[in-house]
Amino acid sequence: MKAFRFPLQAILTLRQQREQEAQRQYARKLQAVETAHRNLTATRRELQHLADEYHLRFRQGAQSQDLRRLDLYRHALNDRLTRFQQELAAARKAAERAWLALVQATQNRQALDQYRQKLRRAYDYTLARDEQRLLDDLAARAPTLAGAWRQPAHNPPSP
Repeated sequence: MKAFRFPLQAILTLRQQREQEAQRQYARKLQAVETAHRNLTATRRELQHLADEYHLRFRQGAQSQDLRRLDLYRHALNDRLTRFQQELAAARKAAERAWLALVQATQNRQALDQYRQKLRRAYDYTLARDEQRLLDDLAARAPTLAGAWRQPAHNPPSP
């Protein structure tokens, strides 16, 4: 019997490649979320450090122009914080979309895998059934064939 051949192997291969690409995309999106989160955390720490510095200088009686410069820097950091919050939200949405695409690609590949397994089980069943028929035929013929070679050769007729 011929070896098993899945008729949709090219499509299965394509779906496997799409799933792998979706996995890579999702990993990149998660990396972007992590980067945005790190930037946001660093900016929050910097803002906290700036607030501590501002209060310290204010208590020490710093000049108003120094305090004004720190205040302008605080505004710039707040703007950066807002931008990083927006980037984080956008990165999370993109990661969610990439996750959904990965789930869809995985489901598409699994559906074809299940179909392939079904065809393979049917092929294996047919192969086993044919093999059993062959063995049964050989077993049924064995006594006949064994007896045929033991019979003496042609006996000459008696006079």
